Amino acid sequence: MVLTKGSVPSNKSGIIISKLCGALATDGTIYKQDKLWNGYKETSYYFELADYWLENVLIVKKLVKSLIGKEGSIRPLRGCYRYRIGSKILVEYLHSLGFPYGKKARTVSIPKEILSKDAEFKNAFVCSAIMFDGSVKLDGTVEFTSASRKMFKQMVEILSKQKVAVKTYKRKFTRFSDADKYIFYSKSFEFFIRNLDGPKLQKLILVRRGMKLSINMVYGIFPIQPHSKIPIMKEVVETLVKRHPLGYSFYEIMGYLESKYNQKIHRNTLILYLNILLKSRIIKRISRGCYTIDPERIDCA
Repeated sequence: MVLTKGSVPSNKSGIIISKLCGALATDGTIYKQDKLWNGYKETSYYFELADYWLENVLIVKKLVKSLIGKEGSIRPLRGCYRYRIGSKILVEYLHSLGFPYGKKARTVSIPKEILSKDAEFKNAFVCSAIMFDGSVKLDGTVEFTSASRKMFKQMVEILSKQKVAVKTYKRKFTRFSDADKYIFYSKSFEFFIRNLDGPKLQKLILVRRGMKLSINMVYGIFPIQPHSKIPIMKEVVETLVKRHPLGYSFYEIMGYLESKYNQKIHRNTLILYLNILLKSRIIKRISRGCYTIDPERIDCA
């Protein structure tokens, strides 16, 4: 399709652009780099995006291909996945919408062209941004964090106008920094179920409604991050497999994990993970406070 600088079309392509802008505003960057090549000045244009979720990065790759017909490449990078594509047309177009070259975390905002559109376009941006810089908690709460006060306020306003209840607060990035991060959270399940995409949508559905999944699919929705001190989900499943079919009581599981990692586990944290495994029907409750792997699902573990 033809990308008209400074304009977002009022059609399906405009929705795609709004989603791409949401990804760029959070975990993406556009570059315009000048360099000398064999004595001649050359300018390179790149769009980059990195995220822990490969599924999210693949979604962005698909969005870009639908706009300019080129795919770009995805490579592992320091525990996450980096998508990169060189395209002067794409980068100059995104720059014309108001995105600066290089770092922009604290200054980025929603393009005016998207703000002037119908709710569908605004929702596409908001939920794409949440897909990258948002999270779905184990209690089904959707949370979003941003370093940009302006974009944060714009997103809250968009949600509020659609009667999506949100609560907001801010805190310091670190105790050594004066910079703030702005956070909102919401339990408006029906809105996000209609608009969210990617693995965080799967996580939201599983947490709020439940669905039958293999253990590998559950591990994919709840990835073990490098900073996780205890891979509780994986440990619970492996512990129950070893004891199948007798199972373990809640306190036996908690005691085993605390002994293995020499660290206290909060009771409510373990309850939340057990509830997720129950909703995905990987484990079952054989008596009050006692769990085992579902005999019909033993192969999934």
